[in-house]
Amino acid sequence: MSGRYSALSVLALAAGVAGGVFLERMYLSPPGMAGSGGPEILYWVAPMDSNFRQPGPGKSPMGMELVPVMAGQEPSGDPAEVTLPTGEINAIGVRTAIAQTSQVSRRIETVGIVRYDDHVTSHVHTRVDGWIEEVNVRAVGDPVRKGDILFEMFSQTIGSSSADLVRAVAAGDPRILEAARSKLRSLGMSVDQIARIEASGEMARNIEVLAPQDGVVISLEAADGMFLQPGVRAVSLTDLSTVWVIVDVFERDIARLTEDMSATVQFDHLAGRTFDGVIDYVYPELDAKTRTLPVRLRFDNAERLLRPNMFGTVSLIPNETHMAITVPSEAIIRTGSAERVILKTGEGTFKPRLITTGLQGSFGGGGRTEVVQGLAPGEEVVASAQFLIDSESALNAGLMRMAPTDNAPARGVGDLVALDTQTRIATIRHGALETLDWPAMTTRFTVRADVALGRLVNGQQVVFRAARGADSLLSLIELANDDGIAATGKGKVLAITADGKLTMSHGPIPELGWPAMEMDMAVAGVDTSLVPMDQPVEFDLIKGEDGLFTIVAVRDDDMAQTQTPPDAAAPPIVVSGTIDAIDLAIGMATITHAPITQIGMPGMTMQFALGGTLDPATLTTGKEMTLTFARPDGMTMILAAAQLVTPPMEVFGTINTVDPATKVANITHGPMTQIGMPGMTMDFSIDPSVDALALPTDEEVMLRLRQNADFSLTLVGTAPVPELMQ
Repeated sequence: MSGRYSALSVLALAAGVAGGVFLERMYLSPPGMAGSGGPEILYWVAPMDSNFRQPGPGKSPMGMELVPVMAGQEPSGDPAEVTLPTGEINAIGVRTAIAQTSQVSRRIETVGIVRYDDHVTSHVHTRVDGWIEEVNVRAVGDPVRKGDILFEMFSQTIGSSSADLVRAVAAGDPRILEAARSKLRSLGMSVDQIARIEASGEMARNIEVLAPQDGVVISLEAADGMFLQPGVRAVSLTDLSTVWVIVDVFERDIARLTEDMSATVQFDHLAGRTFDGVIDYVYPELDAKTRTLPVRLRFDNAERLLRPNMFGTVSLIPNETHMAITVPSEAIIRTGSAERVILKTGEGTFKPRLITTGLQGSFGGGGRTEVVQGLAPGEEVVASAQFLIDSESALNAGLMRMAPTDNAPARGVGDLVALDTQTRIATIRHGALETLDWPAMTTRFTVRADVALGRLVNGQQVVFRAARGADSLLSLIELANDDGIAATGKGKVLAITADGKLTMSHGPIPELGWPAMEMDMAVAGVDTSLVPMDQPVEFDLIKGEDGLFTIVAVRDDDMAQTQTPPDAAAPPIVVSGTIDAIDLAIGMATITHAPITQIGMPGMTMQFALGGTLDPATLTTGKEMTLTFARPDGMTMILAAAQLVTPPMEVFGTINTVDPATKVANITHGPMTQIGMPGMTMDFSIDPSVDALALPTDEEVMLRLRQNADFSLTLVGTAPVPELMQ
């Protein structure tokens, strides 16, 4: 027994030693931490939450085994970037494609149906009554040649007329002979048959009806023994060497339709074959049911592959094309408010990028989409499995990046490559735009109408601010020389105010769209004690973050002259304000208005001319109004309209959710009897003056809603229900 217990003790000791060695190697000294020569393990993270880190192996709060992060695989620090191991990339089937420059055009994609070409179609009618005695064409689809006898028909009229010809031949009178021939030709008899009657000297009982062209039979009414009248279409023939394709162009595409477009058509059963054609005719009227415009295309059909009633996919291609950056269409992730792609930034690393797309089609030999803004040639995008990468939690920060707005624009610096002042298109070779995560590239921007372009020249270094519009395109809301000076004005310094501002009487400033006026202006970096008073001066202005302008330099200008305002009209300005007084004798109104950030003008009280269409009797003084100023010459401001500020509508409702980033609230409200709207749940924009985070949710409140000029509603405030019911 003692020997048996001794053997068991030895086995237990051996098992304990082996287990200890295994524990030490796998957990206390894992690979990479014991100097094995492999990459060093920095820390361990949860597979589903990279923010959960541990110094050693273990389990995540979800019960999953932690995975090691090796040296060189640590995150870049950019919260928008996600890193995937090679095995996971292969497992989800990630494929990438290169953004490339392709020829693109505003083609029209539609569908069409093959039809007979009516221009080479003939219909056979007889000119006399009679009975068909012999039919040589038996079925639809039979081929015929021009001059073939389609059928023979007995007719009493033909018999009597041919007898007249025989008698005329016997008489030998040329006039009578020609009259007899002419009568038979008028009845439809061929010249050959008439010649045979003359040669034989025998009258003909039947008339031979001949095929007027080469082709195939597409309709056949003639039959043996049938009594045929001129009103019956006996046979129809067509030539299939050319065919029509009738396509329907949607109303949205009609503006791009031109008669010089080329056409291509493809059919599912003719894989790999593309047929080229031309536009033959654009019909003058839309189809009332489908709201489409029929267009007739003509195609060569020498091979007889195109058969009537075949259904095909048609592309109408304009002659003009342009070069643009394109990516596979499947690489683009589209949401309700933005478009983006997933970029491959390194080996196993990816990040999102906001883009703006343009045309879509078969550019570069496949389904590709034009990228108008946001990508440079050669950048690598994910073309498959991007939605799986999109769902990675590490991407949340990048995908929540908001598109730039007027209040928070994207700022950049670059070289002005080209500037078209007529179309207001600026091409800028700019550096990286961090707020958009754009690399350095050359981009075309539309410049807003109120941005002055007079001081800009090609090759100049410029600074700009860009905002995304409703069309998803980035346009420039500011563009200026990189010297920081927004505009230069000329005038006189009348006084220095107690708070250190300069009271300026200046001439028009075309760069800002300012008319000549007198105003108090803030200064920065200027010693006001050295400023010459009541003398001609020239002064420089810069624009601050608040959109208002500040004087940064004042200098003598003995030759100062009033600048000539531009002739081009500028968009109207809408601002809140109060009409203090109206002088009908001179047609002027004294108005106190709020800051006009559109042209950087601070709030002030000044006189404005009344517009010719404005009835002074309708104006109210001393009350807050929405004022509209026209700018016929780009600078002079004329009061064109004034509307009392309507108090907000009040209705009971509940705020369900609030999105502070987009300033949108989802609200369930009661009926609005003022505008006839029933109770419902919908999204409302939140007025900028309202603190979105402070809005009460999930409780009934009194909602204050302002109706805008476009009839949309904006939440301008709330009030507790008990307070209003007291």
